[in-house]
Amino acid sequence: MAVVEARDVWKRYREGGDWVLRGLSLRVEPGERVGIAGANGSGKTTLLRILSGLLHPSRGEVLVGGEPARSASARARVGVVLHNSFLYDELSVRENLEYYSVLYGVEYDPLSDPIVERLGLRKYLERPAGELSFGWRRRADIARALLHRPRVLLIDEPFTGLDESGATSLAGLLKDLSGGGVSVVATSPRASDLRLLEPRVLYWLREGVLVAE
Repeated sequence: MAVVEARDVWKRYREGGDWVLRGLSLRVEPGERVGIAGANGSGKTTLLRILSGLLHPSRGEVLVGGEPARSASARARVGVVLHNSFLYDELSVRENLEYYSVLYGVEYDPLSDPIVERLGLRKYLERPAGELSFGWRRRADIARALLHRPRVLLIDEPFTGLDESGATSLAGLLKDLSGGGVSVVATSPRASDLRLLEPRVLYWLREGVLVAE
């Protein structure tokens, strides 16, 4: 069974408006890495929001683990990192992670989380999220998205704000997650960034349609 399956998805934000996505279909298997490249404004973030259940398609359907994407069981299988952070500025990184662990209903200790360690976040756990640079805030968002051990990670522009060493390290983490059975769907304006992930398939999103490279 596919981890994520989009079937004939269309999206526009108002009646009579332009279509952002047009008849888009996508199937992601367990442990698969998928890259989606496209210019700014091409609909990449809209697609991730629909796949994660944060946004309804205008037409079509999305299933996660065979369940509707907006169902509680489907959303528990998904971790999502968008360009805009989900962290609360006034809370420390540790407090943010603990807060989300309560929402997910999981036992969690940031100090023993190997993802926190691998992302180099331990030294920033007591720092307010609002004081972090974009790159470190992105790392904290990734830890947040993975703390409930999802089966799929949807990540928008994963390497934005990271230097070459940070990008290489994150690519290694995402590939290791994939090797452990976690599917990864990543987007970027630049196909060259996505090739760091060594995706099984790289798509271009053009005029609301996915085209395999």
